[in-house]
Amino acid sequence: MKIGFDVAQTCSERAGCAWYADSLIRAMVKLAPKDDFFLYHQFGDWINPSTQAGTMISAPNVTNTFTDITPHEAARIWQSPPELLIKTGAPDIVHATSFRSPKVLGAKLVFTVYDVSFWAVPQFTTEANRLACQAGNLQALQNADGFLFISQSARDEFERFLPDWLETNKRPWAVTPLAPRQSISPHPALIKTGDRYFLAVGSLEPRKNYEALLDALELYWATTQHKTPLWIAGGPGWRSKKLKDRINHLETSGEVRYLGYIPDSELGNLMADAQALVFPSWYEGFGLPIVEAMACGCPVICSGNTSLREAGGNAAVYVDPNAPLSIATAMHELERAPSIRAELRQKGLAWSKSFTWDQTAEATLRFYNKIMASDYPKPPSPQTARTPHRTKDRPIGSHASNSPGTVTEIK
Repeated sequence: MKIGFDVAQTCSERAGCAWYADSLIRAMVKLAPKDDFFLYHQFGDWINPSTQAGTMISAPNVTNTFTDITPHEAARIWQSPPELLIKTGAPDIVHATSFRSPKVLGAKLVFTVYDVSFWAVPQFTTEANRLACQAGNLQALQNADGFLFISQSARDEFERFLPDWLETNKRPWAVTPLAPRQSISPHPALIKTGDRYFLAVGSLEPRKNYEALLDALELYWATTQHKTPLWIAGGPGWRSKKLKDRINHLETSGEVRYLGYIPDSELGNLMADAQALVFPSWYEGFGLPIVEAMACGCPVICSGNTSLREAGGNAAVYVDPNAPLSIATAMHELERAPSIRAELRQKGLAWSKSFTWDQTAEATLRFYNKIMASDYPKPPSPQTARTPHRTKDRPIGSHASNSPGTVTEIK
């Protein structure tokens, strides 16, 4: 099989979607040496100024494409179907991972759905990001032959906004969870800080619920004798000016240390040394930092919203993201009871092993073969792929989940 794979997001500063693409393609290339892979560093209208930082794989069955031409030329080729067919290697199937779903002549298209936060919690994003994500997903309703979801929660949220759409339009789907990145692991040879700290990981954006976390930190500091600070590892994000000002103020009192963006080579040790990862996010498609922290032996305190119980299983302490006191209480309990921290470390290490990229890659390759082996009806016309009306609200995170850590495949 000739597989075209979108790695466009890996060409800039990487977030969860980019790491999904990078980890998945590396695992698939190793598992399927007889298949040919074409890596697309420019994809549809996702055109990078440079592809130098993108995922490059040197293997006999891999071709790294769109790396030898200018961005202007790449954009032009994506608008020229005959040239595009040649440049993309005339694939049998294309996997879209960047919220874009362009068609390549003769190829089936698989589209990854990370979440539908742009519909479910639009207040947590920017207008530009919301419109781009929505446009990509609506385009997928027209173009995609199959859908992959990174959690059962993501699948349930999709169903909430587009009831019975997949079944009615006979679009096959599967749930293929994420797994810890190999690049995020403790390195014993590196010097440890020796400091005590709680850790928060994630960009400074409203969805991560930093305001409630900082409220919890102040409650905790007002009632503890140890006064362990919170270290924050994450880029600047958006809609965060007031949050940054508050962080700067708390840094002067020693309550917070803002580290900014931390590379993978340092993040593993940062997690391993922490008292706990505190992750009270409002909404996640999966919650990769939870599983990665557990793989590093770091206890986890997190909210139980959306997919986070799938990611945390029975190895995390769950809190109410609406209640800073709930978060502060959990911080107190872990601080006072080393035995609880030790138990969480052991549970987390065991739980994290149930998530592997080999498992996800195997399921993804089986899904490709399923798509190729069957003829499905053409996707609906644009008239039926409009922005959905919001269905009756239910609490964010309320969903019927399959067993976490497993791959769900629809026959």
